[in-house]
Amino acid sequence: MRVALSVIDTGSGAMTAYRENEPFAMASTFKALAFAAALSAGEAVLGKTTRIGPEGLSDGFLAENRRYIESGCLADVNACPQTDKDITIANGLTIATMNAGAASTFSPFRCRAE
Repeated sequence: MRVALSVIDTGSGAMTAYRENEPFAMASTFKALAFAAALSAGEAVLGKTTRIGPEGLSDGFLAENRRYIESGCLADVNACPQTDKDITIANGLTIATMNAGAASTFSPFRCRAE
């Protein structure tokens, strides 16, 4: 994992930075907020592994995600989260994609009017 940091003293305008000249994906700034939230939750989040099965996922959401993956993540799908579990999965996969450095990759989660 690569980390960069930039700190600005809003009172004096002084700035210090670490790895400020290295390129990072645009959404990398979100990682600091996600990391801070995980740290504030402590071991309840950091030491936990959760396995989620298909129970509770809507058939359409699951089918569209499978179609997206089978296409090599290139298909234009309508993976619209319908249930609470669909939304949990969509949020988790979006954050995982961002944390993997693929922040410029578009996730398939969207709901189009029929």
